[in-house]
Amino acid sequence: MNAVLYQEIQKYMQMKNWNKTKLSTKSGIHISEISRILNHKQPLSLQNLDAITTAFGLAEGMFYPYYVKECLNEGNRVDKRRSIQFLYKCAAEGFEKHSNELLNLMLEEQSKTIRKKNLFYIFSVAEKLFKAGKDENALPLYEVLIESESDRFSEKVAVSYFRRFYIVRRTGKGQYALSFVLDQLAYMPNEIRLEAYMWIIADYYRREEWRQVLNYSDKLKKLAPEGDYYGRALMYKGLVLSRIGDSLEEVLNIIDEYSKVSEFYAEIAAGNRYAALLDFGKLEYVDEYLSWLENRDDIYVGLPRIFETFVRLDRLEDAKTLMERFKQVIDDMAESKEPWLKEKMNLDFRYAHALFQCKSSQFEKGLDELVEVADLSNRIGNMERFKKCLLAFWKYRFYATPQHDKKYSQLLQTGKN
Repeated sequence: MNAVLYQEIQKYMQMKNWNKTKLSTKSGIHISEISRILNHKQPLSLQNLDAITTAFGLAEGMFYPYYVKECLNEGNRVDKRRSIQFLYKCAAEGFEKHSNELLNLMLEEQSKTIRKKNLFYIFSVAEKLFKAGKDENALPLYEVLIESESDRFSEKVAVSYFRRFYIVRRTGKGQYALSFVLDQLAYMPNEIRLEAYMWIIADYYRREEWRQVLNYSDKLKKLAPEGDYYGRALMYKGLVLSRIGDSLEEVLNIIDEYSKVSEFYAEIAAGNRYAALLDFGKLEYVDEYLSWLENRDDIYVGLPRIFETFVRLDRLEDAKTLMERFKQVIDDMAESKEPWLKEKMNLDFRYAHALFQCKSSQFEKGLDELVEVADLSNRIGNMERFKKCLLAFWKYRFYATPQHDKKYSQLLQTGKN
């Protein structure tokens, strides 16, 4: 144990008038282990440090400033076990200052061989955090890997770029992060690459960049000629072809193809057949689609399309009834942060709702919502939706206030950048 940490522990033992036996009893650490630690014959593990801190009645992390040095071995090199445990704990629990101190020690290593090992330790902690659902805590470590790894095309760097994109994909940094992922796909292990393709497709779908969705769906299909990823690739391909003017027959054939992948995809296919029919102008299927969808947990997926179809058919009372009946679902789409699909569906619904308000002669509210949806669409890079909002605004421009016109002009300028 380093001298400063030892002195701190001794100080609290003296304050409480504890001997080794008392410390053992209070901390739950066996007396023989306490003796070895205090006699500098055994390193102090993080688990034992936390137990001693609790025994003293101190706040967790009280001794962490002195433990950073404990993560070094006798050769003044980073000890694998202690450094990984300490880095994970600090990153996971928000002890940012101490994790940064340890990271600096690991990155200051002059030996290329040992520095490479240290970077691997950092990567392993980032992965452990990510898989534990602590995405935001893992992000700074992935950033360190990206900035510090000399081999720009290593597997660790490629995975780190993908993890970074996944974590920030719903923020303003998403498109920037995606550009690096596309260059790193070839260097990822196969399973990670499949996952990356899936989220790349999902991101382009969210932003309604249909050609890119189609492009990466075809790439994913080639990589995964069967199973879940294959079904996912076909599903997205079918959704896109409905929007870029392919034939209804071709879309229905693709839907039939992925319906055979599994029961899960058979269920998705059933709903997507109705969606395709509506997309190709067969609006008479809207009530049948609603009947099929209304008792399903994933009703939010089709609700915006049904609502917009009612508006297009001038069935405004039915649209109003739909809003009242499924208010809880609509509220959930607006409030939910995950999954990302609910955010996309909320954007679709808000656009349809703006049209509903305009058709119901609630022009001020409708135009307000159109410019809000246009602004949000522009910020997330969904230019397809952005253009639709501006076209709808132009249709009802005679009812616009000076404030609406000002916002519209600002959006026009922003959309050109």
